[in-house]
Amino acid sequence: MMIRRHLSLTAVALTLGLAGCTGNQTVTPPANPSTLNNPANDMAQVERLLDEAGRAAPIRAARLKADAARALISMDRKQDASRVLSQINTTLLPPGLAFEITAMQAQDALNRQQPTQALEYLAQPQNQPLANDQALELSQLRLQAYNQNNDPVGETRELINQSRFSESPSSEHKDLIWSSLSRLPIETINQLAQDSNNNYQEQGWFELADGLHKSGDLEQKSNAISRWRTLWENHPASNEPPSALLALGSQNRDIRHIALLLPLSGPLSKPARAISEGFLTAYYNAQGEGNEVPRITLLDASKISEPFQLSNEISLRQIDMVIGPLDKDYVQKLSNAPAMPAPILALNYAESSNLNSSLFQFGLSAGDEARQAANRAWKDGHRKAAVLTADTNWGLKVANAFREEFTRLGGEVHASAKFSDGSYDLTISQLMNTDQSRVRAKAIRKLVRRNVEFEEHRRQDLDMVFLSALPNDARQINPTLSFHYANDLPVYATSHVYGGQPNAMTDQDLTGIRFIDSPWTLASPSANKRSLSQQRKDVDSRFGRLYALGLDAFQLHPYLLQLAALPQSSIDGETGQLSVVNAGRVKRTLDWAIFDQGIPRMLARPTQPSEQATR
Repeated sequence: MMIRRHLSLTAVALTLGLAGCTGNQTVTPPANPSTLNNPANDMAQVERLLDEAGRAAPIRAARLKADAARALISMDRKQDASRVLSQINTTLLPPGLAFEITAMQAQDALNRQQPTQALEYLAQPQNQPLANDQALELSQLRLQAYNQNNDPVGETRELINQSRFSESPSSEHKDLIWSSLSRLPIETINQLAQDSNNNYQEQGWFELADGLHKSGDLEQKSNAISRWRTLWENHPASNEPPSALLALGSQNRDIRHIALLLPLSGPLSKPARAISEGFLTAYYNAQGEGNEVPRITLLDASKISEPFQLSNEISLRQIDMVIGPLDKDYVQKLSNAPAMPAPILALNYAESSNLNSSLFQFGLSAGDEARQAANRAWKDGHRKAAVLTADTNWGLKVANAFREEFTRLGGEVHASAKFSDGSYDLTISQLMNTDQSRVRAKAIRKLVRRNVEFEEHRRQDLDMVFLSALPNDARQINPTLSFHYANDLPVYATSHVYGGQPNAMTDQDLTGIRFIDSPWTLASPSANKRSLSQQRKDVDSRFGRLYALGLDAFQLHPYLLQLAALPQSSIDGETGQLSVVNAGRVKRTLDWAIFDQGIPRMLARPTQPSEQATR
């Protein structure tokens, strides 16, 4: 079933005007456009139609008013047309005429950004069942109204119920339903699945979405679909599921040849070697466990540096997937280029991404950490933030990412500052306004010409601090915040504050800081990490996180298409809980910890906003 796109008011009026009344009703034809050649004639024609409607029987009066409204619309007098349409009661009209006028009334309300009124028009009962194409026309108008009214549940239900207009809903329509369901929160899906008023099709769709939401990894989701299809074998989504779910059937077993596209020389060659070692460690461990693994080819990104060169190599060597490149500019080129002959898992993010079906982007983005910090602080009930980051390019990017996300959620950044070596005290005193407090004290003492007791204090329009700083800086910043009377403000930080190895003596001054980091750093070592630890002494350093990136690149490669098809699904990796969002961007959901007497202690993930957050 093809879903027709939204029509303009005039197009709907002219199209539906061809659908006449049923039975032997006498109908006045619409005004001849050739006679409406100037405003005076136009309005004269409208006045004649309305005058005649005032003296006609109800059905004929409705037809005449509809013709008058259509004429007013053609004259771009939409307010006058709205007044005429609002006077028509469709309750007792023949089905064809009632359909025509209802569609005009609803479209008029939508054009005036009044979706609730449009839904009221569309809810009026029809005397007789409408033909499928007419019923579908009104359903499309309801979809517009739900969308305009920001009602995703109503929109989803309407899409599901459109299936009744066809004996076999198209795969495109099922994809629309699934896309709409996928955007609903988990709690909403669960409530919908428990609604006793659902019809058969609604209940089936809601239980399918609920079962997938409650499943953990991809294997569990695949099992959930199998169980659902057993129970709902007659449901439209059972024989031919939405295309997003078809990817769950199996891993990408056809990936037999992978190319590692990393620079062998230049400034990125050292991090590239760490990524490569992580990737190959996971590769050989999987092979040692008896798993089928693809063939690996190493490509030098410093020589194959243009998309057209990479495309040629993929075709020439019959490569099924590329892991890399690492350079941000190269990733940007790939984002701007046409789709490649094979999927690309880039190990960095483009500054601006274009829709490219072959490109996935995965990296250790500090901006992502800042956005997750904003979400955590918001869910913890904080609304007024101070931002303190390093006076560097990455510090600026992190600060901007936090500000954008915190503001989007509804919070406010009341103060921000950048620090550099040796500027902690002055920077923080200005951030907290304690420097102004001292100035006021000095002015008062000078005014009264005697020593007056004056208690310094910080600004009072803050309830948290966001910090992005390396360990040595953070160890000095945290006590300085306390010195400037900010010891009661919780500090949320990116992973930069933690060196990677617990040390109560060294990190004592970090006590109280909440920070975000990956399982690689916070969780018990995995088998892959233990293997690398036997060969390298820097796995727990900040540089060592690049090994984890390589490990996860290998773990991700069989599941990329499945994760892209199911935005709610994820796999557990070394660098976080990994999912694919926003047209191929790999999202890392990280863990939270707090320094307790200098030692990181894991924090539970927040579930619901605190009471303070709802005020």
